[in-house]
Amino acid sequence: MRMYRKIAAALKKYLMKKILSAFVGVISVVSAQAQNINPGSDYNTSRDHTWAPKVKEPIKGDSLLSNWCLDVNLTGGVLMENITANDPTAHYLDVVNSSFGNLKFTKGSSFGIDGEIAYFFNKHRNWGIGTGIWYMEQGGTVTMDNFHVEYRSTDYAGNTFRQVVTADNSIQEKLHTSNLNIPLLLKYKIKGSKSIGFAVDAGLMFNITENNAYTSNASFDYEGIYKYVGTEGNISTVYDNGVVPGASDVLYTKNQYLSTHSPASIQNYFNTLRAQGNNLGLGVQANSNTGNVSYTSGSVGFLIRPAISFYLSNQVALNLGAYYLYQDFMNNAAGNYKITDKIGQYSSILNTVTKDANNSVGISFGVRVFLCKAKEAKVAEPELAPEEDKVIETPPPAPQSPPEETADVAPLPDLSTPILFDLDKTTIKTESYPILEEAVIEVNENKNAHLVVHGYTDNTGGAAYNRALSRRRANAVKTYLREKGVKPKLIKTVGHGSKSPAASNSTPEGRMQNRRAVIKLK
Repeated sequence: MRMYRKIAAALKKYLMKKILSAFVGVISVVSAQAQNINPGSDYNTSRDHTWAPKVKEPIKGDSLLSNWCLDVNLTGGVLMENITANDPTAHYLDVVNSSFGNLKFTKGSSFGIDGEIAYFFNKHRNWGIGTGIWYMEQGGTVTMDNFHVEYRSTDYAGNTFRQVVTADNSIQEKLHTSNLNIPLLLKYKIKGSKSIGFAVDAGLMFNITENNAYTSNASFDYEGIYKYVGTEGNISTVYDNGVVPGASDVLYTKNQYLSTHSPASIQNYFNTLRAQGNNLGLGVQANSNTGNVSYTSGSVGFLIRPAISFYLSNQVALNLGAYYLYQDFMNNAAGNYKITDKIGQYSSILNTVTKDANNSVGISFGVRVFLCKAKEAKVAEPELAPEEDKVIETPPPAPQSPPEETADVAPLPDLSTPILFDLDKTTIKTESYPILEEAVIEVNENKNAHLVVHGYTDNTGGAAYNRALSRRRANAVKTYLREKGVKPKLIKTVGHGSKSPAASNSTPEGRMQNRRAVIKLK
């Protein structure tokens, strides 16, 4: 039993580690993709370098999905149980010799169906909470390797004797378990693209009931030992509580019979004794080898279920993933329990169980249906180009004078124009976007070109901090360029700190010019 617990604990630890590692890896990839769904730009990247009115993209990703959804999932996997049980011989009277094996669970399987209604409550509709119902059909085999007990009993005539009961072989019960739970789950989802996303459910499972239907193979040998006392005409029986029966005891046992008789007649011998009313017999099976045992107390378990989501539309998604479920059942074992006492009587070995730790792991397939139509996308009013780049429309001149052509394009941005930052900030301002877009075009059109981004600060702050800040500013420019499709290996960043100021640091205006990044094409 100890070895089984170690193996189960190691397997549980290994599976949890793998599931969590997969969760972290997938969510990192999907989150990165989600940030790049619609990077957007105010700038027209074609070679005419014209400014065009910016129209905000429609709402994308999870924000376009309904807050409410219905989840239906099918699960299937293996079931492992670590069973703790009471001594099955504890309630026999004046036990002399006894032995029994611990309960072992093998060949476990678990299949379930669950449905939850969920509400995603935050602005971007990534986080939600759900509850519903989960029904599972589980199976497996519980085995007790051996069973033997010798105890005081009374026969049909009121005589006291030693009853000996021995299982013919390992007692096995094949189980069919129905398990009903109410889940309370924290849900997370994120769309990494139009059709692919990631989802995970994690939370508590409140068990309502667990019923075990069993079929047993149990059969027993019922033997007897009588000790007679008294004299002729006044003979009675007493209980011999010696570990080894006394020399004068009368033994109705297999070994005693076979010591003087042929094995071929032993079954008839015990059948005759049994027909006389004695509680004796060999290979006697239970009158009924089936039954039901329900645990008397529920449990609170834990579930984690990560999945990859495949969006068929903004109303329907398919989830394919894995699950891990742990449930710890505490049970009130049957009082005055005896596995068997009279011939043909049998009580399930499950009635000795006090604790049952269930671990189930497997795959999950689900359908998520959003209960409302997708949110209509809102389109913002066009944003005009910066003030200095606007083309001011004037009324056409008089007919007698032909209109002069006016330029409808902005001048080409100078790639060496500094990209300015606010104090202690690394956020790129919108007025610097044309410079960055020009850099993208230049490096894309020249296969041998690469970019060097130089970061600078003013003299505010210490030298070490300024060097780090200048590197972060250069890296902010690099990140923007990478999002626009420039390969990272074509971009090099350098942080100079407050060295090489472009203007005097003695005035606010000069310090503003020194908080900069400069792109150079090589």
